[in-house]
Amino acid sequence: MKAKHRYIWANIKLVGTIVPVVLVMIVIYFMLVRGEVLTLSKEKLALESQYYAEEISTWARSVLSEVNIYKTMIEQLGLENEDTYTLMTTSAGTHEAYPYGLYMGDDQGNYFDASGWVPDEDFVVTERDWYIEGLNHDDLTFGEPYVDAMTGGTCVSVTCRLNTAPAVTVLSTDVYLDYASHLVSAVTSDKIEHAFFVTRENRLIVADSNASMVGLSLSEQSDSLLYKNVSRLLDAEKTGQSSVLGDESVFIVDINVIPDTDWYFVTCMNRNEVLMDLWRIEFPMLLLAVIACVLLFILTSIFSKEMITIRTKARLDPLTKLLNREGFEELVRLSLEDRPRQGVLMIIDMDNFKLINDQLGHPVGDQALKDFASILENYFNRNKDIVCRLAGDEFAVFVGRDITTSETESMLSKFMSVVHQNFDHKFPHQKLSASIGAGAAVNCESYETLYQTADKALYEAKWNGKDQYQIR
Repeated sequence: MKAKHRYIWANIKLVGTIVPVVLVMIVIYFMLVRGEVLTLSKEKLALESQYYAEEISTWARSVLSEVNIYKTMIEQLGLENEDTYTLMTTSAGTHEAYPYGLYMGDDQGNYFDASGWVPDEDFVVTERDWYIEGLNHDDLTFGEPYVDAMTGGTCVSVTCRLNTAPAVTVLSTDVYLDYASHLVSAVTSDKIEHAFFVTRENRLIVADSNASMVGLSLSEQSDSLLYKNVSRLLDAEKTGQSSVLGDESVFIVDINVIPDTDWYFVTCMNRNEVLMDLWRIEFPMLLLAVIACVLLFILTSIFSKEMITIRTKARLDPLTKLLNREGFEELVRLSLEDRPRQGVLMIIDMDNFKLINDQLGHPVGDQALKDFASILENYFNRNKDIVCRLAGDEFAVFVGRDITTSETESMLSKFMSVVHQNFDHKFPHQKLSASIGAGAAVNCESYETLYQTADKALYEAKWNGKDQYQIR
């Protein structure tokens, strides 16, 4: 009986030990799965938002490009040429985006409309919003959207000042935003619940998946917690993805700036909707979750060190153990991102190295490369120094700190002396030396430009007789 009790008690302790561990692992597993689902959903949201933002941007550019053709031809023909007005008449009814064509007016009260519309006698050109807006732009620009009183559609004036004289003339057209409405309807076909275009300045909703919101101001939607929180994000000029509280759930909001316009494109995905399908299968996946957690732990333990080793080896030159070209470029780019226009890139070529291989053999040449690499590592050993072997007998060093030209010259002069001290007695007949081309990051906008600058400097150094340095 006592043995039985001990057996039962041992099992209880075992179960009491294992069950909490398993439960923790299951919780972690489900958290990981939910996190992964949310991550993938966010990525999908970002991709779809970017796609539709680019679509509307392409549409906007095409509209501006088409109208700009008219603008250019009008300025070339002149306002006194009848062909100008014939040309403008052709713009009516031919373009889906601006079906009523172009119109223009000047500060003398003259007005011409391609659609044939004739304003009332009290119509004052210079008091119209499109005219006032156009005076501020020499290039065609989208203005503030508004609801057309005649058609009920949302449109926006594209305006600019014409380069004509003597009157101050503004060219304009009303672009209807049906295409934007089509896009917001298309993007909300899956997990995305809300999508809308809104102006940057006045927060006017240009197009919305909820048609009743079109033409309203985003900041005035006090009854919608989601729209209020989106408005706060826009006030803070925060683009990209954010999580905000809606009326019934947390929403993942993605905000894109639309190039060539003064609009934002906002998409909102309901977090609960994303996780709904996952909730339905979590419990049936209990056993699989336990196995997956265990396997994940085991595999991570076994292979984590191996993966680190593989990644490290992939970035190293096998002979000298210095960074290879890819590893060097990666670290230099990171350094330039952290400290733009700081540092100097040096490309170092071993002069007469071919003589060592030809006269003394490749094993001796390989040892010379190793020795040269060791000199580089020992000499350039500060925290922000990056050393690599590019290929063959060509090496590179990036000194990633603020350094003057005189400091660079002193550093290179000393280095070349060190090279001679180490190699003159080893290879007296081959005259092994170094030619160095240095490019200062302060004069370069990118890694590519910096590398090209250093490469040109190296060419100059070798052209001028080798065994010297050149700084650009």
